[in-house]
Amino acid sequence: MGEKVDVIHGHRHNQTFHHFLIVSMNILILEDEQEAAHRLTMLLERYGREEGVTMRFLGAIESVRDALAYFQQMPTERTNADVPDVVFVDIHLADGSSFEVFRHVQVDIPVIFTTAYNEYALHAFKVHSIAYLLKPFGYADIQAALRKLAVQKQFFQGSSNPSNNAALEEFRAALQEAHLGAQQAQKRFKTRFLLHAGETMTIVPTKDIYYFYAEGKIVSIVLENGRKYIAENTLEEIESVLNPAEFFRISRKFLLRAESIVSVEPYFNGRLALKLLPAFSGEVIVSRERVKECKAWLEGA
Repeated sequence: MGEKVDVIHGHRHNQTFHHFLIVSMNILILEDEQEAAHRLTMLLERYGREEGVTMRFLGAIESVRDALAYFQQMPTERTNADVPDVVFVDIHLADGSSFEVFRHVQVDIPVIFTTAYNEYALHAFKVHSIAYLLKPFGYADIQAALRKLAVQKQFFQGSSNPSNNAALEEFRAALQEAHLGAQQAQKRFKTRFLLHAGETMTIVPTKDIYYFYAEGKIVSIVLENGRKYIAENTLEEIESVLNPAEFFRISRKFLLRAESIVSVEPYFNGRLALKLLPAFSGEVIVSRERVKECKAWLEGA
């Protein structure tokens, strides 16, 4: 959704990180999609093999309720074998937002958020977050995030090692990069379009647009009053400049705002069928891989 925000690493990717690599790591995952949890685990296992780190997985929690229970019962001693060194957290869990966990319990463990949404970045860095990975992320993102964690851990251990000064500088720079990246996530989104109407051009506020749909290479813009225009950009380009809290890409064909949806009904193969206003003559289907995110978006989660 929208512009990818790199809040993990900047352009200072140097050899200093290798001095602070840790030899073992306890990992807890908060993720309700088994496929996503499996992919994350595979990336973490690869990191362990390549960096010589023993990775110990404490489990994958799918709900806010179970996460609350876990942290409330977690041992307080950081040396305990069952205490995570880092928690990978998806923002949308099976029964709500993972931010609810941090509102109810104090989690003094580094957090790495994994999400498809960039609008929560500033909020994320208020809860011990050291990285904000936008799906789909890759191995390089995981590697950079865990190397940052290693730098942070080295600094807070309070070692008398002279390299601590370098660790402090690395950590401060990492925090600054994270803050700048989070600010970039709160970018200004497009508020109006300049569109052709015959031989003339007209300014259309984004708030008057109800949905976009693509037919081949042609993208149409449909206003609240039913008037249609032809866009000069692709659906992907349009999606990147719109506020993801207002518009959602339900499929390759449709990008729409919640106000355009009249009804939502179950459809074949786990998908959803929508009825739009202004009415659309064909089927409007939420693709199966987007159903969960679409429901969360409609609920304002």
